[in-house]
Amino acid sequence: MQYLVGGHNGAGRVNLSRDTVAAALKKARELLQEGYMDVRICTPRGQVLLPDEFDKLEA
Repeated sequence: MQYLVGGHNGAGRVNLSRDTVAAALKKARELLQEGYMDVRICTPRGQVLLPDEFDKLEA
């Protein structure tokens, strides 16, 4: 099962896959720190989470 992490900056959009929730959260937070906007994580079940909802994955 894959977690999809996406976001965009002035150069364009990036979409990356990660195998674990921990890896997806790490990459999403890295993108936010690098100034990416509209960062989202899509779970294997199709749930799309925005940054203020990332804590739901940690629970």
